[in-house]
Amino acid sequence: MGLELYARIEPLLGFEEQKRRLYEIFLEKLKELGAKNILDVGCGSGVFMELARSEGFVITGIDLSHTMVEEAKKKGLEAYCVDVCGFDGKFDAVTAVFDVINYLPPAQLGKFMECVARLVADGGYFLCDINTLYGFEEVAQGSLVIDKESRFVAIDAEFSQKKLFTDIYLFERTDNCYKKYTDRIVQYYHEVSALKGYGLKLEDIDFIELYADRPDKALLTFVRE
Repeated sequence: MGLELYARIEPLLGFEEQKRRLYEIFLEKLKELGAKNILDVGCGSGVFMELARSEGFVITGIDLSHTMVEEAKKKGLEAYCVDVCGFDGKFDAVTAVFDVINYLPPAQLGKFMECVARLVADGGYFLCDINTLYGFEEVAQGSLVIDKESRFVAIDAEFSQKKLFTDIYLFERTDNCYKKYTDRIVQYYHEVSALKGYGLKLEDIDFIELYADRPDKALLTFVRE
């Protein structure tokens, strides 16, 4: 799915301001809910975890990318390279931040939600964000080129039939030649109704204008029934 290649280019993408704002929205919500012990699914390099820790939360992370997990561990964070369905524990809240849900194909969504529900303590919460249709059609599509000394990145994204296809091209210079890496990431548009059930009750929806002047994301809050 391009996770390892994406991990290599993520520091070059320049979305840090938007990600920081989204992280802060999640943390404010967690504070409102009174959650303390958190599991972050798809924790990446641990930036959200670091911020949560600085705010007094006890947080554990899991991710499918070995590269990302190693980066999180270098920051002194508790992170594991494991699928959510292979992890155990009980948490006040489980989070899936910054497009995690949109990486899941529709056929895998139900199983994912069931596995998340198993990790949420009774009366606890699951918080996730999803891209709106506007976010996919008007914000995510397009091309991006980044030229940074020994690295050159080209990204091309197209939304079709409720899927965002993102092709990544990375050229890295070694000595006097470049090595090329390519991969494709697929994200899926999900209706809110597709996430309902599975032992988790939808309690709240907060629409977010992260990249545009119209809501391109929605923060969904579920409670464990």
